[in-house]
Amino acid sequence: MPRSVRRLLAPIAVTIAATVIGPGATLASPPILAAAVKAGIPAKDCQYCHTEASPKKETYKPETLNDRGKFLMTDKQQRNLKTVDVEKLKELGKK
Repeated sequence: MPRSVRRLLAPIAVTIAATVIGPGATLASPPILAAAVKAGIPAKDCQYCHTEASPKKETYKPETLNDRGKFLMTDKQQRNLKTVDVEKLKELGKK
């Protein structure tokens, strides 16, 4: 499948998945995942930054983040952001 088609289909797939799972079910929200894909990050699901397959907001613990997730949370706290900046993942690979 051409890359341009995948970029168009990824946000649609995320929206469908969010509808099936339900609102508020995951901490890694569909817009964050879609933003990562749009930025060229090879994220396919929540486990790109989480250790759990379907993290829930109600049971979220920082310990359930993998190295990428911890990196994003540290950046979010240092910069006092409301949400993580997925573009920062590009810097993680350069360090």
